[in-house]
Amino acid sequence: MNGAVRLASPWWLLALLCVALLAWWRGRRGQTAALTFSSNALLGAATQAVRQKPGRWLGALRLAALALVVLTLARPQLEKAEMREDTRGINIMLALDFSGSMQSRDFFLDGRRVPRSAGLSLLSAEFIRSRPNDRIGLVSFDRDAYLACPLTLDHDWLLERLAHETNGHGTEIGGGLIVGAEHLQRYTNESRVLVLMTDAENISGGPDLETVAESLRALGIRAHCIQVLSPSKSNPRGDLSELLTHTAVRTGGEFFRVRNGPDLRAVYAQIDKLEKQKLSDRKQKAWRELFPWLALTALGLLLAEQTLAHTRWRRLP
Repeated sequence: MNGAVRLASPWWLLALLCVALLAWWRGRRGQTAALTFSSNALLGAATQAVRQKPGRWLGALRLAALALVVLTLARPQLEKAEMREDTRGINIMLALDFSGSMQSRDFFLDGRRVPRSAGLSLLSAEFIRSRPNDRIGLVSFDRDAYLACPLTLDHDWLLERLAHETNGHGTEIGGGLIVGAEHLQRYTNESRVLVLMTDAENISGGPDLETVAESLRALGIRAHCIQVLSPSKSNPRGDLSELLTHTAVRTGGEFFRVRNGPDLRAVYAQIDKLEKQKLSDRKQKAWRELFPWLALTALGLLLAEQTLAHTRWRRLP
């Protein structure tokens, strides 16, 4: 709860017992100054004007200043805010196919027929928005693979980059996985996931997928592979499902096949469950030090005591 107060060094409060004992001792000893005379008759009038109350006030100021010094040493702190000490989201790299075949307008999404790449982009954007605490990046590939957006928490910028991707020719799945892995591997103490999506019926070139899968497994990067199929074909001309399944399973991921928007949305929901955020429960509170104000107040009381003792309430030594 914001506004809480704590003492960083509370054991200094024991010194307040000394202050209390000093106040008690001074009270028993009294404040009246004494001088020795051969006769006290001449001081009869003077004794009527002894300033007992000012003396008590000066003593009280000194004791209050001493008490504030003790509180200063105890370091009172006011809570400013509560911050999560360690937010550990999952690092996810999307490797998306923007080959020429992804322009096929046979993908049904929310009652509309849209190009496969458009449906892919729209549902990928939904997935990105659903994971605000994760670093997410984008690799785009056709016959070449390149990093379209590095891993980032700035998802608005990522979505803008995704919206501007265009289709090319050819399909280099292995290259897309390799580029994604290169940018994931530096996060060695956090979960790292590759989500590959392609409608490829053949591979135009690039690294061998079995070799890539072994490299991902060695790096501890998990790959989920999604194959987009035409709704009008029961089996693709060149079925890569076995190869993609091997890639996913070898790295600890899963293989999915989709034919339309609801299928892909369901797959993204399943991946969302598989890759739950791992957020640290430890929290760190920010505190504002109050001791400077107490120290200044104590100094002010001491200055006031010294000023009054040498001016208005000046007394005999």
